[in-house]
Amino acid sequence: MDSVEQPLVHVDRRGIAVDEAVAFYEDVYSSQDIHIGDPAPDGFSWRYRAVGDDHVTVGTSSVAARRWGTIDPGDDYVLAWASAPGILLDTGSSDPVDMLPGVPVMYPAGRDFAFSAAPTVQHVIRFDRTFLQSVAAARQGDLPTPLQFARHPDPAALRQLRAVVSASAGALLDPTTGRDRRSALNTTVAEAVVGTFDARPVPPTGLLSDGPATMRLAQEWMVANARRPITITDVSVAAGVAVRSLQASFRRHTGASPMHFLRQVRLHRVRAELSAADPETATVAQIAVGWGVGHLGRFSGAYAATFGEPPSATLRRRRSV
Repeated sequence: MDSVEQPLVHVDRRGIAVDEAVAFYEDVYSSQDIHIGDPAPDGFSWRYRAVGDDHVTVGTSSVAARRWGTIDPGDDYVLAWASAPGILLDTGSSDPVDMLPGVPVMYPAGRDFAFSAAPTVQHVIRFDRTFLQSVAAARQGDLPTPLQFARHPDPAALRQLRAVVSASAGALLDPTTGRDRRSALNTTVAEAVVGTFDARPVPPTGLLSDGPATMRLAQEWMVANARRPITITDVSVAAGVAVRSLQASFRRHTGASPMHFLRQVRLHRVRAELSAADPETATVAQIAVGWGVGHLGRFSGAYAATFGEPPSATLRRRRSV
């Protein structure tokens, strides 16, 4: 049964004072450079609404005035679309993004950027960086890494993304939506974004992990050998470091154990295979065992906790696609 739990984020603010709006949006955008100019003919007002959890937050922002300044997306990836023309992103670059009405775009990631906007409504979906990278990694069969996005996605893919967002937005904006339902919708929308914008790893300039080289080596070895029965001793031998040192390194830099990392890799690999499998011929057990899962009961519980639905639901859903 779906659990009902208040989301971690639930904001609904509005007002008619310019100074209040500037202070609020500077906080939302992690900026000290938000400006509000000429109001709309009916006068100035603003409203910001956002609902979500630690993976995905859906929001709507309406400002009845021209505004400009700087946005810092921080550690989030942000999908946005506008209700009317007049919003320009990355205005300080040589190739700014003109937001066409109803057409989703990705904010520049990993850096602040300048914008200007006419009075209009903007809709945003903020994805926790680690969450979206994990979804992309499952699709690509690789480790989660920083992502880059296609600047001009296929129009048909954009239409499909809009359909997915439209079907999910009502429940995601409803603070009473159950945690499990919300988690499943988060993943559905994230998978659509990753596919539409062809999310790919940013070409690395060094080690992808912030930890030592031995930890990165252990991660790569576990990814490459995830189908095999693996023990912590196997991992330590492959990385050339003592078990205790390897465990300490993972705890220090990831907050979890090496075997937790392996379980997450397997969960995402199973999900990717279930998503592509024929439900008439494939079974959850067959796919899970093929990825080294030894206890199907524990696996199903971990899968549901991670993706908000049991593995059988992922497999069945592909029947109607």
